[in-house]
Amino acid sequence: MAVIGINYKEPNPETYESVRILYGNPDKERFFASGNFVVDWYNLNKWMNEELDGGELKDENYFINASSVDHFIMDGATVISRYLRFDNDDKPYLSKQYDWLDEGTELFIPKGEDWTWEQLKEYVKNESGTSEIPS
Repeated sequence: MAVIGINYKEPNPETYESVRILYGNPDKERFFASGNFVVDWYNLNKWMNEELDGGELKDENYFINASSVDHFIMDGATVISRYLRFDNDDKPYLSKQYDWLDEGTELFIPKGEDWTWEQLKEYVKNESGTSEIPS
């Protein structure tokens, strides 16, 4: 089981430091610490996707969020959820709508924005040099 958490000083989301994932046996930990939550969450998900098939996460069956993820959002982080989904032609897009039965990856964008998948990728690329999550 892998556990994802957010490092910040509760209850102040403006003290955001990093996203972390604890995984493996013996326990390993990896941090995404650009200081920009939108970028770090994206890069965590990109890394997880890359590592699931034969990589460091190949033996992980379950991924859960620590309470710090919910707390960060509920404490007033200035982000909103969007879900990476794929249409019938396997073209990626961000959706506002999500049902827990649907396939999709939760990502975040700044509150007040309504970005497309391409806009999110461009933002992350400009902020960190990373451009996309492999499909």
